Amino acid sequence: MLQEALEQEQAAELGRDREEPRGDAGGYRKGYENGTLKTGEGVLRVNLPQIRGRDEPYRSPLGSPVARTSDVLQQLIIERDVGGLSQRDIEYSLEQALGQFVLSKSTVSELTESLAEEYETFRTRDLSEEAVADLFIDTVYEPLRRWGSKTGVLCGWAICEDGRKVVHSLSTAQSES
Repeated sequence: MLQEALEQEQAAELGRDREEPRGDAGGYRKGYENGTLKTGEGVLRVNLPQIRGRDEPYRSPLGSPVARTSDVLQQLIIERDVGGLSQRDIEYSLEQALGQFVLSKSTVSELTESLAEEYETFRTRDLSEEAVADLFIDTVYEPLRRWGSKTGVLCGWAICEDGRKVVHSLSTAQSES
């Protein structure tokens, strides 16, 4: 289905179907480029149609996500990272689950670094404008690894005067005190 959609997109860009003569429209079909889409179900290989004979190189809007990692696969990586797996363990577990090499160490590293950056942005955001009615602080103990020791997660959240619930802080803690 993706391959057919790419072909139709190329035809729309050129203003003609494959069987129609070239005419005066700029550009012509010029083979394919290999593309891969990394998904939670494995690697999907597609042929990206190419257009030549234009001043600007043609990049398919539909094909641009190809050769990137799908949202589902990114979510799997984040869940494994939060669950305490190392980057090498994440790469190995995905390879075992999908039956093939899916991601490089650099891709896993980039995703886990972006998660750390998102957390830092969350942790350091300005909360001075929040009209807090009630503030709650509690520690929940979560296992780091299966059958391993537990770590405390200290959570501070508030109920605002307008009824909204806002998480103010999340951090690890050795004890509730």
